[in-house]
Amino acid sequence: MAILEFCTLVPEEVSNAHLLGGRKLQLIGELKESVPLVLAQLSNLIFSENETVRSKVLRCLQSWVQYGINLEDTYPLLQRTMAMLGDEQVFEQAVDVLLESMQQNAWSKYHTLRNDLLLCFTSHEMKAKFSSSISDNDEETAKLLAKLFSTYGETYTDYIAKELDDPNIQSLMSMIMRLTEFEGYFPADQEVSEIPLNFWYILQETLHDESVLPPPKDNPKLWSCAQSAIVMYRELVVILIKNARYPDDETWNSWNKDTKDKFKIWRRDLGDVMINPYYVLRGDMLAILLEYASSILDQWAFLPTASQELEAALFSLKSISEEISHDENEHVPRFFDILARLPNECHIRLKNTVLLLLGSLSEWLKSHPVFLGSVMNYIVPCLSDMRLAQSASTSFADICDTCRESLVAELSDLMQVYAAMANSHIKPPILQKVVESVADVIQVLPPERAIAPLMSLTGDILQGIAAALNSTENQEAIRERLLEQLQYLSACCRGIQSPNDDYQSLSERMSVYDAFASGQLASMYANIEGFNEMIYAIRESSMRIAQTWANDEKIAKGLSHFLDMGMKSTSPLMSLRFEDLAVLVESAYQTAPYSCWLDTASLIMNVYGGQDYHRLRDLLGTLTNKTFEFIHGADAMEQYPDIVDSYFNLLSRTIRRCPLAFYELPNEMIHVIFMFVIAGMGLQERLALKAALNFVASICIYSYSYERDSPCKVGRLCKPRVG
Repeated sequence: MAILEFCTLVPEEVSNAHLLGGRKLQLIGELKESVPLVLAQLSNLIFSENETVRSKVLRCLQSWVQYGINLEDTYPLLQRTMAMLGDEQVFEQAVDVLLESMQQNAWSKYHTLRNDLLLCFTSHEMKAKFSSSISDNDEETAKLLAKLFSTYGETYTDYIAKELDDPNIQSLMSMIMRLTEFEGYFPADQEVSEIPLNFWYILQETLHDESVLPPPKDNPKLWSCAQSAIVMYRELVVILIKNARYPDDETWNSWNKDTKDKFKIWRRDLGDVMINPYYVLRGDMLAILLEYASSILDQWAFLPTASQELEAALFSLKSISEEISHDENEHVPRFFDILARLPNECHIRLKNTVLLLLGSLSEWLKSHPVFLGSVMNYIVPCLSDMRLAQSASTSFADICDTCRESLVAELSDLMQVYAAMANSHIKPPILQKVVESVADVIQVLPPERAIAPLMSLTGDILQGIAAALNSTENQEAIRERLLEQLQYLSACCRGIQSPNDDYQSLSERMSVYDAFASGQLASMYANIEGFNEMIYAIRESSMRIAQTWANDEKIAKGLSHFLDMGMKSTSPLMSLRFEDLAVLVESAYQTAPYSCWLDTASLIMNVYGGQDYHRLRDLLGTLTNKTFEFIHGADAMEQYPDIVDSYFNLLSRTIRRCPLAFYELPNEMIHVIFMFVIAGMGLQERLALKAALNFVASICIYSYSYERDSPCKVGRLCKPRVG
């Protein structure tokens, strides 16, 4: 026994030993020479009548297989190990040896091992053990079998994919399928059904890689395998639906938090696996899911688990919705018949899943706008239900964003939705999504038609800001109301931003900014009734907030974010004029130097940097003076890393977009800036250090793209100090 334990530890210790090269090579050589002796000893002891000896022999064999030895030397022992799968006393140890054997990359090329393992796994004895584990609900045996069969499948997937018509392969696939369907909820009742999931993913990919799918008509062998795969994955779809079911409320409420969290992760994994049968079946899978859902509705009054069953089927449909072709016309329309048949009084979880499914179909709906009416009629009432509002608002936002062109005709109805939500007790994050969604649709309109709905949308928000500013309530309540209204304005700006902005090149984006900054876009709105009044209202509200709440960092961040979003939208309807914007940033930063104002100044440089640089230079100078008032040296820089980071980013942005705004600063200020930069390059704080280095890189890269005297000026100022 001691010798067995010693032989088990030796290969593990040699593998993990940290020895000098020569000594380790010597040990490896000695170990290699001892392999025949060890295997001979194991060959004798493996037939022992003593259960403990047999168990230790298998553990020792596993250790040597893991270390890496020749298959030819080990094979007689592996054959004996396969036979020992029928030995209940050492079944688990035998499984571990075979699992380790299949995971040896050097051994996977040996067909003899592959074929013998298949014969072993599909033998009468193993089928009997498998049947017993299923009928007796023996989770421990089933887990071992699932690992054994799934590892075989993952190791020899190429072979399996091309031999799916082989009776032994079909027997193995049937057993893996039954293990995927193991009785009970995961993980409260069992942890078997998750083990084969990865195999089904690998097999699907291999079927396509090996040209088994789509079924090749010119190859009868592969065509037959493809038909077997299609039948198999059809069965898998129904099993995955059942696995995705939630338990009844009483059972769910009896689970602890850890069990619930594991189940939710399990559901996400099932959702990921759903895509694999879809790649095999395509339209057939849609037909299976919709037929399953329809059959549940047919039995609704008589099936106690109808709500869970239907929710699982629709969850499965949602999991594959992004892969459904926008041109699919045969199956998806049937879903809307199911939607119309849904009982009003059904489980809240089912309603949430339906809502999320509708949102996930937004791209398909864009190509099939005829269904938008029924979809919105289902979603909108759910916005006012606190239990459904999160899912409803997410789907509402997805559909309005994707289908904005098709919803323009329904804009007046959407405005009524916003008005109803604004006057309800809906939570602010939900109303933000509604505001952004309605603005998405407004964005499609030409300027002369956009102004009226946009004024209506923002009018209530601006009135809310005015009411808050004039309120005599306690300061915390006023503060919360202002933050909410600023978030609504930001959401509106996001909505009216073109969805194509994210795909523009840098030069295209700068061209848009230049057109906006030059006033070309504003001139389009100048004669539209209400434009000037709206600009004035936004300006006054912003200025009053900045003056009254300048020392509140959260309010400052909310206001600066709104100003940023207004500039990014490049819409004169929702942004301040340049001069007003510059004055507000200067004033707010002078009062309370928060980093958010430096970030807004960076965006101002980006947007207005193509125009006259004088005002930008003055803005930079004012912010620089204020920054240097309270940041004098390295200690202060470490104390305010967010300010240092944002300030260096502002300098970098200025150099890249409007270099003269930097170069025309007073010489003394540039001296101080570069002293500041040099100090910043010695910081330990990573964020500020990175920003300082980025500024130095910007100086080096961009300086010589502009007037020759500008870099010379910087060089004269810096050279003595850098040197």
